[in-house]
Amino acid sequence: MPVLSLQKLTRVLLALPLVAQVGCYNTYNVTLEELSKAQEGGINSVVKMATAEGEEVVVTKNTKVGVTDTGGSYHAVSPFNFTLTSRQLVAPDEDLLLGLDEIQTGNVKLVSGSRTTLLVVGGVAALVGAGLFIALNAPERKEFGQ
Repeated sequence: MPVLSLQKLTRVLLALPLVAQVGCYNTYNVTLEELSKAQEGGINSVVKMATAEGEEVVVTKNTKVGVTDTGGSYHAVSPFNFTLTSRQLVAPDEDLLLGLDEIQTGNVKLVSGSRTTLLVVGGVAALVGAGLFIALNAPERKEFGQ
């Protein structure tokens, strides 16, 4: 019985890195007009965008920027290295060409300090819990001949 539980625990620990890709970012929707600001670069490759919720976000070279198409798929775009015309989006780094009629919304993903902290604390707690589980369920040591 303990082997089955250990297998489940191992699966959970292996799945944690997959959650990390989603759990550490806050995603903001922006209009294509606002997204077009990130193709220019502004002063020192930093621009401010207004989100659909009315918040202001700062986009730098290291910010994750992209678009969601009408089918719900997300496509990453390199900030300051794409062209958004009146008819299409061209992103040479990603080998992406989308018509504006295919784009539902623009997206900006910013690192979330609180989510990242919770993820790290959860990972440490899972590792400590796994160690305690193994230590508490280990059979008693037997001497030779017992």
